[in-house]
Amino acid sequence: MGNCLKCFQSSSSSSAAPTLPTSQSLPNALQNLNANNSCQAATSIGNCYDIVQSNANDRPRETDELLSNRTPLKPANNCDTKRNSFKSLGLLNGSAPTMSDIITTVKESMEVSPQALNKLFEIYRDPDEEDMILTDGIERLCLDLNYQPDEFAILVLAWCLDASQMCRFTRTEFIDGLHKMRADSIESIRLRLEHTIEMLKVDSEMFKQLYRFTFRFGLEPDQRVLSLDMAIDLWKLVFTVQTPDLFSNWVNFLDKHPNIRRIPKDTWNMYLNFTEQCDIDNYDDTEAWPSLFDDFVEYEKNRALEMATVHDDDNNNDDPLQCHVKAGGDMRHVS
Repeated sequence: MGNCLKCFQSSSSSSAAPTLPTSQSLPNALQNLNANNSCQAATSIGNCYDIVQSNANDRPRETDELLSNRTPLKPANNCDTKRNSFKSLGLLNGSAPTMSDIITTVKESMEVSPQALNKLFEIYRDPDEEDMILTDGIERLCLDLNYQPDEFAILVLAWCLDASQMCRFTRTEFIDGLHKMRADSIESIRLRLEHTIEMLKVDSEMFKQLYRFTFRFGLEPDQRVLSLDMAIDLWKLVFTVQTPDLFSNWVNFLDKHPNIRRIPKDTWNMYLNFTEQCDIDNYDDTEAWPSLFDDFVEYEKNRALEMATVHDDDNNNDDPLQCHVKAGGDMRHVS
């Protein structure tokens, strides 16, 4: 995570991708309840989320036109509690005497305990910092969540908490963020993360907000640009769930040009637009793209031309007629 990516990556190994519970595992009655009362994620995923209101004590926000004012999203009650509601209902095993008892159980599952949130924070709080969870605490939290610190899910968690800095969760970020997630236990945090990751795979607007957050999250204090190494690491991380077609070419281009040392915010933000709108053949260099994209496209075109030339030469060398002519010429020369 963040500035700790290097040290986390050196000491961690990849873990298995989380699997989500499927509707086949639910009782038939609950499937019917789901069909009638829950939001239809396949057709209106965006409606399952509300904009999180900024806390009055939050730090100042960037106002760049490339950045959305939208912050990490809060699931609406009828959507984000759906899985917990099913679990609570399942525990009833049909023993509830009335529907009102079922509704009461569902309502209780939607509530988040402030005491549980504070207790959870204290478990991971740094012993020397009253209001901070730092690297050691984050590593223990990741272990309990069954994730590695450099996994995509932990970036998503930082986004959901609206964390202001890498390798650190403040008390306010942690408690307010989990309250907005409707999660007050390790089990519920993991469940929310799994749900959010699945939605990021299909909701492009939601992914865009995570993508833009990642740049700010990766900045060193008081810095306005990312180092190239950090930018590449964060690009690889944020594109875990959906990798652009030319991404490996892009990384190769950056690696081949040591004079490129920094990635500014507009380049980071517009790279996502570039991957969605352009390829090497339809790129228009008269549009307002960062000059780095012009260089990348030119580099790729030249590389393709060189490969085509080499391929043609190989074909000529393999042509039996050409080989015969060359061999005859050599023989005449020798005689």
